[in-house]
Amino acid sequence: MDGSVPFHINAEKGDFEGNGGHGRYVLLPGSEGRAEKIASMWKDVAVKKHPRNHNLYLGRMESGAGDIDMAVISTGMGAPSADIIINELLNLGARNLIRIGTSGSMQPERVPAGSVVVPTGSVKDESVSARYLPVEMPAVPSLEFLTAALRAWEETGAAVKTPDNPESPEVFFGVVHSKDSFYAREMLVGPKRLENEEYMRILKDGGVLASEMETSILFTLGQVYSQQFVREGDRPVLTGAVLAVVGGSTPFAGKAAEASAIDAAISFCLKTVEVLHRTRMQY
Repeated sequence: MDGSVPFHINAEKGDFEGNGGHGRYVLLPGSEGRAEKIASMWKDVAVKKHPRNHNLYLGRMESGAGDIDMAVISTGMGAPSADIIINELLNLGARNLIRIGTSGSMQPERVPAGSVVVPTGSVKDESVSARYLPVEMPAVPSLEFLTAALRAWEETGAAVKTPDNPESPEVFFGVVHSKDSFYAREMLVGPKRLENEEYMRILKDGGVLASEMETSILFTLGQVYSQQFVREGDRPVLTGAVLAVVGGSTPFAGKAAEASAIDAAISFCLKTVEVLHRTRMQY
């Protein structure tokens, strides 16, 4: 594939430069609405629209360490859609990809709706990542991202503080589940419902924190491309994710809880990027 000719996004190589040579930080929500919401927090925003509605927003985020070059674009729902967008971003030169998404709690008694989860790894319960690597190979984010997220967690006192979120939702670190069928696995639709229910019970009993649909392919592509780029003398790919927990004992906890969780996840994700950028600029 010619990396200079993306088929599903409107972008070019120069869009992903910046931050003193470290590259622009690209946030990957599932929805276009969330992408637009995040971009509204930045200054000097430019929008590169696409007919498929995977619009690319480019801007700068103010921080104590100076302005940070940022981007946000929706991946759409599920691993197949994310696979397309992430491949095209990486071939255009993006090197810092952070999912900011939604999830349902698999441990609602201790990770309630409204919380934030930072994945330390993903169960690859989707078929797309198996087209790149064996299913036995773990899907994990970059250690550099996890280190920055842990530091952000320490600096915020283990909770997210936002003006509209007085209860300060807690942030949890742990393994999450990436599925390719929301209705089969989570809503238990279809003749395999008993099998799906048992599968989810096993993950819950094994300590998986939350369920979503995209982190496993993001982490897998980060690993695959990093190996290629390093062999070619280029920088490796940084991947990470911050998830809003929008469901607990029921798949959806309600509009108020969903909005609160998303605001908290965005706040913590941007704090993590600020910490990451501050650390990088010290070297």
